[in-house]
Amino acid sequence: MLIANLGLLLTVLAWGSTAPVLNELLKTWDPVALTTVRFTLTSVVFLVWLRLAEGRIVLPGVFPWRQVLWVSVILTSFTTLLTFAIDYSNPINISIISAAGPLAAAVVDRVLNGRNPPGAILMAIPFVVAGGVFSGVDLAAFGESGPVFRFEPGDALMLIAVFLWPTYSALLQRWFGDMSQLRRTSLSFLGATPMIGIVLLVLMLTGVESLPDHIPDAQAWSFVIWTSLATSILGTYFWNVGVKHLGVVVGTMFLNMIPMVAIGVSILFGIQPRMEQIAGGVLVMAGVAAAQYGSMRRQRAGRAA
Repeated sequence: MLIANLGLLLTVLAWGSTAPVLNELLKTWDPVALTTVRFTLTSVVFLVWLRLAEGRIVLPGVFPWRQVLWVSVILTSFTTLLTFAIDYSNPINISIISAAGPLAAAVVDRVLNGRNPPGAILMAIPFVVAGGVFSGVDLAAFGESGPVFRFEPGDALMLIAVFLWPTYSALLQRWFGDMSQLRRTSLSFLGATPMIGIVLLVLMLTGVESLPDHIPDAQAWSFVIWTSLATSILGTYFWNVGVKHLGVVVGTMFLNMIPMVAIGVSILFGIQPRMEQIAGGVLVMAGVAAAQYGSMRRQRAGRAA
């Protein structure tokens, strides 16, 4: 349980920085080109990691190519939508919308596994959703006759993406038998990389996207490496470890702390958060704590029985 919680906490810290850092990169990179470079770097590191950790990359026996294909398609779709969402919105908005994760996870879990959400999750969801909504409110707009809540095109893309991530996570745990979490995660990225590469090639041939006009500087490459190593590799791996022990719904509740991390990182890039966003983040964390507390009580009761 401790390892699972620490894994999810590391995931939150890594992914919380994703939107602000990608927002900076998208000032000079096209979305699909950036995603392709990140996936390529991620896949290379996963191959090396898998070779060092398990001694071999390919396992004997039948390769589950259909399952790999499906999870790779979902992972590619999620990451591409996330990148476009940040490009057409802003990092704080995107992080706030991720607060819908528990609802999406509960729906996905119900569809895939037929399980109704636990009572603790149902009780925590109002806190999480309220925090996410309140974070997007600008109370100062009341006196200025401006929009109290702004909904941008990227926000709609993120609403779709928020359902894809728990779907990817749930299927990754259901399939692949006794494979390690490292191997499952590696296979999904190794399958997704050529997919996004083909999409980029088509977009470049049609003139929709292109590589940066000039060679990125050291800071830009450090951002690319960070989003690849910390978010795609460490974040995804520790997420799958946490989900294995705590479940996708409780795991997704952890992700609702991402807005607070994103706000902190955004400040470093000169984006000042509003008090409403901070207050909303506090509500989100209260929902996470409630879900964890309810989960631990159920486990104690089960052991006592």
